[in-house]
Amino acid sequence: MNSRNACRAGNTSARFLRKSSRHRIADGSRRQGRMILSCWNGRQQNMEEIMKAIMQDERVQKALAYLQEDQEQMMKDLLELVQIPAFSNHERQKAEAMRDKFAALGLQDVHMDEVDNVFGTLPGAGDGPKIMMAAHTDTVFPLDTPLAPQQKDGVWYAPGINDDTHGLADLLTMIRAIRASGLVFAGDIVFCANVGEEGLGDLRGVKHIFRQPNDIAAFVSLDTPTLGGIVHRATGSSRYRVTFRGPGGHSFADFGRPSAIHAMGRAIARIADFQVPDAPKTTFNVGVVKGGTSVNTIAAESSFLLDIRSDSPEELARLEGEAKAAIKAAVAAENRRGTQQGAVAAEIQQVGSRPAGTQADDCQIVRIAQTACRALGIEPELRDETSTDANIPISLGIPALSVGRGGREGGVHTTGEWFDPTEAWLGPQKDLLMLLLMAGLQDIAPAQLPKR
Repeated sequence: MNSRNACRAGNTSARFLRKSSRHRIADGSRRQGRMILSCWNGRQQNMEEIMKAIMQDERVQKALAYLQEDQEQMMKDLLELVQIPAFSNHERQKAEAMRDKFAALGLQDVHMDEVDNVFGTLPGAGDGPKIMMAAHTDTVFPLDTPLAPQQKDGVWYAPGINDDTHGLADLLTMIRAIRASGLVFAGDIVFCANVGEEGLGDLRGVKHIFRQPNDIAAFVSLDTPTLGGIVHRATGSSRYRVTFRGPGGHSFADFGRPSAIHAMGRAIARIADFQVPDAPKTTFNVGVVKGGTSVNTIAAESSFLLDIRSDSPEELARLEGEAKAAIKAAVAAENRRGTQQGAVAAEIQQVGSRPAGTQADDCQIVRIAQTACRALGIEPELRDETSTDANIPISLGIPALSVGRGGREGGVHTTGEWFDPTEAWLGPQKDLLMLLLMAGLQDIAPAQLPKR
C-alpha cells in the first residue's frame, strides 16, 4: 500500500476538506432555525434524458449487474459487521473494521479521524462536485447485547442488522462495483462510516465533519427503512438528563422526608399530560428512569432521560419550557409533602441537541433521488421529517438526504430486528445512480449539483 492509501489515525479529518469559512456547530447547539434550500439555478439538462444516457453506458450496466451478483458478498460483510458491538460512543472496533475494508478495496486517503469517523475517497476526474455518502457505525444496543445473527425462512435476525449496519455493507458493495466496472465520476466521492448517529451520540460524527472547512457539495446517508424512502427534512430534538437528589433515609424511621423518586414520579406524571399539536408534529418521551437502592429506603437520588422533538423550532422551545416548569413544580410539591428535615432538588442537564431544517419538495437533490428510483422501477416516497445525520448539513444549507436501504426490514431498535434480503441489491443500485447524477459521469453526463 502506498502512502496515499495508508490508514492513519489522528487529526486528519480536514485532509479531504478545503479552506473555507468555518461552520460552527456546538455540541449543545441551540441553532434550530429552518433553512429552505432553493433548487440549483445553474444550467441543467433534462434529468430524465441524462439518466437515459447514464443507463446506456456499458460501464454502468456492468456495475448494476455486479451489484446484483455481489449480494452474497454484501451479506457476508453484513453478517460479519453486525456481530461487532458498537453502542453509541463505543464504535471504535467497528470503525477499525470499516477502515480496513476501505483500504483493502483500494480507496485513496483512507483514514480515521479524532472521533473515529472513517473516510475513503474515490477520486473523480476533477471537474465535478465532491459528494459524501455515509452510513453510521453505532447502534442503540449496549455492549453486552448478544449479537449473533440467526436465520429463519430466509430472514436474518440480529440487533442492528438494518440500522445502520446494512448501510455500511451497501457502501462496500458499491465500492466494489465501481472499481470492477471502471466508472469514473466527474467529482470525488468520499465514502464515510461515521459515529454517533443514535441516541446520546447526538450526531457527533457528522457534527465533527462539518465543523471543518469543507467543499462537500452534498451529503447522503443510507439510513431509511424503505427502498424508495427519501428524507429531505430534519426534525429538531432536545434531550435532557434530569437528576433529583434528596436527603434519603429509612422508609419507616425517616418517613416524611422528601423522596427523589417521588419527585421524579411527580415530574413524569406532569410531562405525560402535555398537549402537543398534530402539525407541526411534536413529540415527547421519558425513555429511561433510574434510582433507589432498596424497597425500604427513601431514595436519595433518581434520574430520567427526556426526549423532545418537533418539526417546528418554536414548538420545540415551548415544550422545553413546559418541561422545565413541570420539573420545578414537581420538586416544590414533593418538598411541601415532606414533614421532616431535608429537601429534594433537581439538576437539568442537556445531553443532546439536533438542529432542524428543511428543503423544498422539488429541490435538485430530491429530484435526483426520485429520478434514480424511477430508473429502476422504484416508487419514490417523500417520508415524514425525522432526525438523521442529514440534519447537520441541511441546517447549514448543504443539500443532503437520508435514503432507503434495499430488501425488507422491521423491528428496528429492538433485539428482534430482522432483515429479508430479497432483491436487496436494488438499494445500492439506486444509490449508485444517485451518485452518478450528483457527481457526473465523466464524458457522458454532467453533474447535476454544483461545486462548493
